[in-house]
Amino acid sequence: MGCRWKQLWMALFCAVLLCGGKAQAWILDGNAIMDQPMRENLCVLTFDDGPSPNTPQLLDSLAEYGIPATFFLLGRQAERFPDLVRRTLAEGHEVGNHSYSHPNFRRISPARRLEELRRTDDILRKLGAAPRFFRPPYGAFEESTEQIAEGLGLAVALWSLDSRDWQRLPANYAQLLSTRGSSYAPGTLRGVFLFHDTHKRTVDDLPRIVRDLRAGGCQRFVTLSDYVDGLLDPEPGMRMVRRALPAPEAAAFSRGRPAAPEQPVATTQSFPAGTAALPLARSSRPWSGEAVAQENAPQPQAAQPPDQADHPASFPPAS
Repeated sequence: MGCRWKQLWMALFCAVLLCGGKAQAWILDGNAIMDQPMRENLCVLTFDDGPSPNTPQLLDSLAEYGIPATFFLLGRQAERFPDLVRRTLAEGHEVGNHSYSHPNFRRISPARRLEELRRTDDILRKLGAAPRFFRPPYGAFEESTEQIAEGLGLAVALWSLDSRDWQRLPANYAQLLSTRGSSYAPGTLRGVFLFHDTHKRTVDDLPRIVRDLRAGGCQRFVTLSDYVDGLLDPEPGMRMVRRALPAPEAAAFSRGRPAAPEQPVATTQSFPAGTAALPLARSSRPWSGEAVAQENAPQPQAAQPPDQADHPASFPPAS
């Protein structure tokens, strides 16, 4: 009997969303991402489908670079690896909803859509997250998905540059085509990048990802929330409300909602990195050529202890 009441409640909830005359949900698609005005070339690394056994290595690498990322998690994976979700949050990264089991939302019923979103939202919140964004699997959604997400306090968020790492790794990440079908001119790269931490080759390639994106123009890496909130821009971000900069702990997983649309102001002008403050817990260190030169400079080899030098075969393999 309880199961039947649950099904009836879900059907009623979906009917209210579909027929209740709600305003159209806010969609963060490739166009909105590319038109977001800002004072720096900001870049967002997003990772879908985790957490996975590769996530600890990725978190280690992101910590080494001082880079925050946004993870769109599957509910079933969060149930499987709850400690990884907690670690992701504790290290200043953002967590979003990617459904429970990764179905194509165009091919399932409204009741199933609601269950996929609601179940994952409950799991993530119990683990300490407060998701603001839902990324539909395959980027596939329609109006009822927008309304269901809106009813749960989530904005639909896609990407502007797809690495297609599920097929193969690109030769140069700075030359990825945007969702408008064009690549960025040298020194102007910015946007939201789609990766998957379920692929070890992607996690292993993070040093090249960071190097290519910096060389292409990325001046600072931030979370998706910071990208769209316009924290680095003197004017309100597109469709966003200006707010006082909160403490990093409170800001990391804020549940703020977008306000009424602002008229977008397209700009291609870039500014030197570090022109405005942003908590380092949620932002990478400002990029500079000198810093990259120091990172790439050859490091002196430490002398090996005599007992290890006599037994090179016992050394762990290079990573």
